[in-house]
Amino acid sequence: MPRTADANAALREKTRERVLQASVRLFSRHGFDGTSVRALAEEAGIAVGLLYSHFESKEAVLLALMQASMLDVARTLEDADREPTARGFVTALLTSTVTMLDAHRDLWRLSQGLRHQPEVLARLKLPLEHFLGATHQRLKQALAARGVPEAGIEARVLFATVEGLTQQYLQHEGGYPAAEVIRAMARRWPGALRKRKVDAP
Repeated sequence: MPRTADANAALREKTRERVLQASVRLFSRHGFDGTSVRALAEEAGIAVGLLYSHFESKEAVLLALMQASMLDVARTLEDADREPTARGFVTALLTSTVTMLDAHRDLWRLSQGLRHQPEVLARLKLPLEHFLGATHQRLKQALAARGVPEAGIEARVLFATVEGLTQQYLQHEGGYPAAEVIRAMARRWPGALRKRKVDAP
């Protein structure tokens, strides 16, 4: 009996996910340039031709991974936006970041490493600077809406806080006191709503 369109779509998505998971393992182990398309296909347990039916190149695979990491960031911001105070926003953002890292630790280790390889990122034509700028702007707006003075600078402090927590958490396989660290980090932001001030552009 022929497969239905829904069954075919589900199979394609499952195969695509196998390729992405295999690429995280191989790119982390051997580097992007040290991993061939054939090695990717073998790791995923599929033929090279089938891999090319999902991704036109090795760069396309890496681009999909980087886009997935950007979606992770967007979800952490959505979680934090539900909190009315700056401290609640920061606490939710950092907590959601740790949850994200637990779910996709290998992907984020790879992502962190790639950010120090501009020659690889340049091949992807990925608007990373635009994404980082948009993320900073979103943090600035969130803090300003919660009455934080100098929201532009505070957004940069928060961005650096998230980056620092991410790096420290990824370096520890277990035993990192994430909850305690998050509480200490969040204390510098106000725990009550403040009247909003106009921030300098």
